[in-house]
Amino acid sequence: MRSALEEAHAESARLTVRLQAMEQRLAAGRALASARRGAEDDDAVIGEAFEDLWSLTAELEEANARLARETAARRAELAAVDAALHESEERLRLAHRYAGAGAWEWDIPANTVTWSAEYRDMLGLGPQAQPTMESWMGGMLSEDREAVERAIRRMLQDPDMSEIEVEYRARHPGKGILWLSGRGRLQRDAEGNPWRLTGLSIDITARKRAEIALRDANENLRREVEKEVAAREAAQAGVTQTLKLEALGRLTGGIAHDFNNLLAVVSAGISLLARTEDPARRERLTGSIATASQRGADLTRRLLTFARRQALRPEPIALSPWMGELGAMLSRSLQADIAVEIEVAEDAWPLHADPSELELALTNLALNARDAMPRGGTLRIAARNTVLDGTEDPDGLRGEFLRLDVSDTGTGMAPEVLARAFEPFFTTKAGSGSGLGLAHAYGFARQSGGAARVRSQEGHGTCITLHLPRAAEEASAPAPAEAAAERPLRVLVVEDEEAVAGLVLDMMRHLGHAPVHAANPATALEMLVRGLEPDLVFTDVLMPGGMDGLDLARHLKEGRPALPVLLTSGYGGAPARVAEAGLPLLRKPYTLGALRDALTAAAAGRKAG
Repeated sequence: MRSALEEAHAESARLTVRLQAMEQRLAAGRALASARRGAEDDDAVIGEAFEDLWSLTAELEEANARLARETAARRAELAAVDAALHESEERLRLAHRYAGAGAWEWDIPANTVTWSAEYRDMLGLGPQAQPTMESWMGGMLSEDREAVERAIRRMLQDPDMSEIEVEYRARHPGKGILWLSGRGRLQRDAEGNPWRLTGLSIDITARKRAEIALRDANENLRREVEKEVAAREAAQAGVTQTLKLEALGRLTGGIAHDFNNLLAVVSAGISLLARTEDPARRERLTGSIATASQRGADLTRRLLTFARRQALRPEPIALSPWMGELGAMLSRSLQADIAVEIEVAEDAWPLHADPSELELALTNLALNARDAMPRGGTLRIAARNTVLDGTEDPDGLRGEFLRLDVSDTGTGMAPEVLARAFEPFFTTKAGSGSGLGLAHAYGFARQSGGAARVRSQEGHGTCITLHLPRAAEEASAPAPAEAAAERPLRVLVVEDEEAVAGLVLDMMRHLGHAPVHAANPATALEMLVRGLEPDLVFTDVLMPGGMDGLDLARHLKEGRPALPVLLTSGYGGAPARVAEAGLPLLRKPYTLGALRDALTAAAAGRKAG
C-alpha cells in the first residue's frame, strides 16, 4: 500500500510539472499573439497549447482521484490495524488479569522499572508507588529476597543465560502473604551487555496453599498411620506372646510326656534288673533301658537343633556321592512298596552343612513321608542350585544356595495341619511320633544359615524344601584314617556333676585308661601346675563359675598347645563358640563305644599334630 501511494504522489508531481510547463507555453503563446495580432500561425499554436492543457488537466484529475482512493484505502487499513492492536492489547490485559499475572520491565542501563496496572493490583500498590528495583525487592519477604537477588545476579553475569524463573513471597496490604512466580527474558545489546529484562509475575498463592495443606494432611496421615501401626504391632505382640506361651506349654507338655515314658522304662528296668538273675531277662531289660536312653538322646538332639543350640560341624559336602549313599540306605530302610528316587543336578555345587545333622534331617523327612504313604508310593529327593535375591524368600535370604526338595505321593496335609507343620510336638500320628521330625529339619536349616519351606495339598502329597548355603570351597575326598594304636591313656576328666563323673571314670577304667577327676577348670589347671602330665583332657563345655570348658581349652592351647582336648556336652553349649574352637565334641549321652572311638580319635590327632 505504501508503494502505491508513493507512485501516486510521484505521478501527481510529474503531472503538475507538465501543467506548469504547459501554462508557461500558453503564456508564451499569448505573448506572441499580442505581438502578432491576427496571424493564423499564432492561432494554431495557441490551439495546440489549449489542447495539451486540457489533456494534462484530465490526467491530473485522474491522478488526484487515484491518489484519493489510495489514501482512503491506506487510512482504512491503518484503522483496521489500530483496532486489531487495541483488541490484542485488551485481550492480553484480560489474560493477565484473569490469570493473576502482572507484567514488568527493567531498563538495566537506566535502572528504571515499569509495572503494568495488573502488577500494581496484584501487589496492592497505588499509583503513588514508584516502580524501582529497590521497591520491588523491598516488597519480598526477607527469607526469599536473597535467593531472588542471587538468581538475577547469576543471570546478568552469565552470558549464556537469557531467562530467569523465581518463586518468592510478597506482602499484600489487604490479602497478607502472597506466593508469586516470576519469569523473565533478558535482552542484550550489540556488545552483549544486559539491556532490558522483561517478564511476568503470576499469583500462585492458591496452588501453594493447596500444596502446604496437602503436605500437612499427608504428615497428619503419616502420624495417624504410625500410631495405628504401633497399636496393631502392640496388639500383635500381645497375641504373639500368647501364642508363644501356648506353644511353650505344648512344648514342655510334650517333653514331659516323652521323658516320663522314657524314665518309666529306665526306672522300671532298673528295678527289675535288681530282682532278677535270669541272664536272658537281664539282657532284655538292659536292651530296653539302652533303647530308652538312645530315644532320650535323640529327643534332646532334635530339641537343640530346633532351638538352634546344637553345635554344628559344617563342612563341604559333595552331594552326588553323599546322596547316592543316603538313597541306598533309605531304600533298605523303608518298606518295599516305596520307591526312592535321588536326583542331583550335574552342576550341583558343594553343600556347606553338618553331614550327620543333614543325614538326620533327611532321614526324619523320609520317615514322615513313609508314614504318609501307607499303601506305598514314591519318595523323591532332588538337589539343584538356586540363587536367592531376598525378594522371593520370606526370610530375605540372599546368595547361592542348594535347594533340596523331599517330596512324596502320600496323603498330603490339610490347611490347618500345614499351618502347624514345623511346630514342635505337633503330630497327627496318634499314639506314636514325637512331632519333632519337621521341627528338627526346620531348626537345622535355620541354624545352617538357610531356611525350610513346606508345600502340601490333601490327596496330592507333600514337598519339604531345604535351602542350605553353598560351600565356599570344593569338597575334598576324606583321607583314609590311620588306625590309631589303642593304648592306655592318662585322661584328665573335668566334670562338675559327681554322678556323671563317676560313670565316666568307670567307663574309662573299663576301656583300660587311667582317668583323673577335676571338679572344675580351676582345679584342673592347679593339677597341671602341680605336675600332672595327662595324655588328654576330657572336659564338659558348660560348667558353673567363672570358667567353662571352652575357657579351659583356650588356656591349654596357650600354655600346652600339644595337649589334645576332647569336649563333651549335652546342651551344645554356646554353639558358635564350640564351632569356633575347632575341637572334637562328644555329645551326651554317649555309649561306651562312642567314648572309646572319641578318645582314640583325639589321641590320634595329638600324634598327627
